[in-house]
Amino acid sequence: MKRSLLALLCPLLLTACSAELAVDTPPQSVAIPVTSAIRPVYVEVAVDMPEETQNLDVVVKEITADLTVFNPSKAFTLKSSARLSLVGTATPEAPVVYSDNNPPSYYASAEELLPQKEFPPSTRTPVNVNSPTLRQAIGKPRIWIIVSNTVSSTGIGDPLPLELRLEDMVLHALVSKPFEGLEGMLGPSGL
Repeated sequence: MKRSLLALLCPLLLTACSAELAVDTPPQSVAIPVTSAIRPVYVEVAVDMPEETQNLDVVVKEITADLTVFNPSKAFTLKSSARLSLVGTATPEAPVVYSDNNPPSYYASAEELLPQKEFPPSTRTPVNVNSPTLRQAIGKPRIWIIVSNTVSSTGIGDPLPLELRLEDMVLHALVSKPFEGLEGMLGPSGL
């Protein structure tokens, strides 16, 4: 009787089992040029995803990102927002700048990562992102961040050009790998 119960229970347990693993990507940083003092401009930057996140045969259960927004200016307050896109035209070496009247065609469909906010001079602002689009980024070789930025208040003392830095971007993912196919080895005929 016990053997029959065990034979029925093992396949159910194995099909429900999976290994869970918490994974953090190496930190990455990117500089966003600030080219407007009156109307916002859109700067699209490409971020190559770490090799560890590509070609994975796993289920992404949770994903978040941590980063620090750094305004290195000593005199200018920068107003910015950011969106995440899974399509884009920029490369890591060449950001693409769009005007306020002509944002990228996919801007509206890109997911908001960071609502518009002002970043005072010489400040570092920690940001935590919990985005459904980040799940889709796992497995992709590259993602694009579209940053709307402008100078919102000025002081004296900074040379141009200005930039806003997204520093130490780290993806935190909880992934699982199901043990499919093992139930046949331990099923009723395997015991």
